[in-house]
Amino acid sequence: MTSTLKALFDFQPEWQRYVDRSLLVSVVLLMGLGLVIMMSASVAVAEKNYGDIYHFFNRQLIFVGIGTLAALFVYRIKTSFWQSFGAKLLPVVLLLLIAVLIPGIGKEVNGSHRWINLGPLSLQVSEMAKLIMIMYLAGYLVRHGKDLSQSASYQPLAIPLIVIFVTDALLMLEPDFGSVVVLTATGISLLFLGGVKITRLLILFIGAIALMIPLVLMGYRGARVTAFMDPWAHASGKAYQTVHALMAVGDGGWFGAGLGASVQKLFYLPEAHNDFIFAVLAEEFGFVGIVVTLFLYAWLVQRAFVIGFRADRAKLHYAAYLAYGIGFWMGFQVLFHIGVNLALLPPKGLTLPLISYGGSSLLIVMMAIALLMRVHRDTQIALFGLSDSEARKAQQKMLKQAPRRRRATTARGGVSYAK
Repeated sequence: MTSTLKALFDFQPEWQRYVDRSLLVSVVLLMGLGLVIMMSASVAVAEKNYGDIYHFFNRQLIFVGIGTLAALFVYRIKTSFWQSFGAKLLPVVLLLLIAVLIPGIGKEVNGSHRWINLGPLSLQVSEMAKLIMIMYLAGYLVRHGKDLSQSASYQPLAIPLIVIFVTDALLMLEPDFGSVVVLTATGISLLFLGGVKITRLLILFIGAIALMIPLVLMGYRGARVTAFMDPWAHASGKAYQTVHALMAVGDGGWFGAGLGASVQKLFYLPEAHNDFIFAVLAEEFGFVGIVVTLFLYAWLVQRAFVIGFRADRAKLHYAAYLAYGIGFWMGFQVLFHIGVNLALLPPKGLTLPLISYGGSSLLIVMMAIALLMRVHRDTQIALFGLSDSEARKAQQKMLKQAPRRRRATTARGGVSYAK
């Protein structure tokens, strides 16, 4: 009896060796917080537009279910597959970015063509483009890292820059300037890790800034920048969202007004459940809620870089760049979203990962987290090998597949050594 109980309590499921529990905890907590605050922020608009206060909450639950299934599927695929196949997805996502601009295929929302209509659901291609770009750049850095760091020619650097520029140009046509900023910042950061000389990066950074300044000042974005410089002078115009976001943050105080007690979400703050959800969070949970949220995101980003560092140590360079890229992406997007909500940056229309309402964002982010988990799994196997029971399972699987291989060889006219 004692030995049975000891065996029961000593038993550790083998999956625990391959799951970064710190990352998993931070993701689950952020998703739980997201469901709570998104439900609170969307109650008024859901009741007014759909007659059901749970409309957005129910849809988000569906997205969580779909995202979980997609994440489990991605987790079962080795990172070596993405290394060989990831670059082939780049032309697909570029074609989809073109497709959203075609009337009848692309769906227009608030003047932007960012979605492909899939019946009851819509796919925001720009979210997919961020992940595919990271896959492409990770593979490129593995193949051409030495040339990027040592070659006197600019040719190795020109190719990824052209890819980023073309993707940015298509995103600007939607328009989706927020995704342009996140994608460009993530791409430059990965190139820096890939060994590009700091002088070239400075030239690249200055060039990017010089290119973005006129883009920022064109059309409605220029009006937003003018309003951003003095929001209170444009409180009833272009700075309306910024001013009400600041009111929400200020009303939160130290401990917040309480869950569900936000005033700004009651039709004062547009997109309260999406682009400005952090302001509602700050109003209801206060400074303490802000600190807890920032800690959870910092924890997530830190785990991404730790996973990348360990993969690098295990000589899994593609997996390492993949983890680093996801870490940069999450970090930049969180900073830009919070910066907009705190009036530190002009409005850009970026979601807060795992918290804002949005099926495409949640689905792609959950797939990215699954990739991080897979990188951790492959790294653990590379560093420590399979456990004894797993090795036996792998051997049994190979033995079961051997007769089928011999029969296939015989059918093709080859030599079979079966007795």
